[in-house]
Amino acid sequence: MTLSELKDLCGLPRKGSLFLGGPIRHGYTLKGGSKALDLVLDGVDCLCTRDPEAALDHFLKTGELRPEKTRTYEKIRRWAQLGAKVVKAHPFYPWLVAELELSRGCDRKGGRCSFCSEGAFSTYEERPVTDIAEETKALADSGVTAFRFGRCSNILSYGGTDTLCGIRPEPSKIKELYAAVRGACPDLEVLHTDNCNPLTIAAFPDESLGTLEEICRWNTEGDVLSLGIESLDPKVRKLNNLKVDAETALRVVRLINVAGGHRKRKRGLPTALPGLNFLAGLAGEDKGSFEANRLFLKRLVEENLTVRRINIRQAMIFPRTPLARLSKENPSKAGKKAFMKWKNWVREEIDPIMLKRVAPTGTVIKRVRIEERQGRLCFGRPLGSYPLLVGIITSTEPECEVIDVVVTDHGSRSVTGIPCPVDINRCGFEEIEALPGIGKARARRIIQARPFACYQDLAAILDEPGVLDGISELLAFR
Repeated sequence: MTLSELKDLCGLPRKGSLFLGGPIRHGYTLKGGSKALDLVLDGVDCLCTRDPEAALDHFLKTGELRPEKTRTYEKIRRWAQLGAKVVKAHPFYPWLVAELELSRGCDRKGGRCSFCSEGAFSTYEERPVTDIAEETKALADSGVTAFRFGRCSNILSYGGTDTLCGIRPEPSKIKELYAAVRGACPDLEVLHTDNCNPLTIAAFPDESLGTLEEICRWNTEGDVLSLGIESLDPKVRKLNNLKVDAETALRVVRLINVAGGHRKRKRGLPTALPGLNFLAGLAGEDKGSFEANRLFLKRLVEENLTVRRINIRQAMIFPRTPLARLSKENPSKAGKKAFMKWKNWVREEIDPIMLKRVAPTGTVIKRVRIEERQGRLCFGRPLGSYPLLVGIITSTEPECEVIDVVVTDHGSRSVTGIPCPVDINRCGFEEIEALPGIGKARARRIIQARPFACYQDLAAILDEPGVLDGISELLAFR
């Protein structure tokens, strides 16, 4: 929620009480990068300082406003099952991804990252597999078929063994979790996950590889394992107690590529790839801090490694986190100009390369939901975690709002494609022109020579007969 949305919400006329929860506290000033935001929350009846669902539960039972109330996983178990049918009220129903909470708190040993708010307000705890499976079944009974394991700070720690070096992954526990969820939703379409702590992979490489292989055996394609890299500048890393250095991060990306870089179906998306999270505005940062990040990304390109996406954010400085103190003692001196130069370099030089590796020409993205139409171009996304934005070239209105798309080109952060299979005798000039290797002149030749009985007839009229051999099985002749 943006600050303007929050203020608008507070000012709306209403009959009931307004509860607000999240990582905010009344009376504090939040800093996002160099910009300070003063929150005016006079219109909120209950500013929940702990768990908003627990405060609401208490209010419904007693009529009292108790913003400090907390909940247990036993309560979540009941609420998750009894409340599952609320998904039917969502405006996009049934086109939804339901997030299944696995755990809360930070599992890391040896102190938190300086900016961590999760570790500041809760201890590490996990939900039982049976509870997660029961919630999945309740949601599936209400028509949900897409799920994402969320809230957890580290999927590899779930069900693991606590040691002095951290929580050691247990592949059998991850197998149990995924099998239970799949069993609870026989019609499952999507099963993705969220965060993956690179420090766990560095400390327990063999167990982590086994766990990642289990994830990739049970998940669905296009999954993203988000890695908190934050900054690879050695002085920033040391001052902010960050997780990994550049060499360790490189080993982690390699291992995830080994476990999840394959494709479960021909022309499908990779099974699971790393997602890199970088954070600017940390204590001790200067103009040269982004150079270490840049060199790291260049090595990924040179080694032919793939990441699904790169998030670059500004640090939010919350009270009760070490960053609040460290930023006063060692404020970031990088400046907006250096930050934007680094960010733009990633978007212009790295993102396009990675996007072509993730979804090369000829990739078929299944079940893309059309969200918007601009002239002869539609835009849509498949269900999933960090789904690809797809621009769809089509000369006619698609017959349905969910279609398969074959990738024909790439932008900086999106792909372009046409509806698949490609009915060569019926589709418009724009779709034929977009086919790889065709262009305007060959598209005119195809249009003039239609109809074709088979692929061989089509190839025979082209000046380069084999130009479409790579996608021949995606062409239809009706």
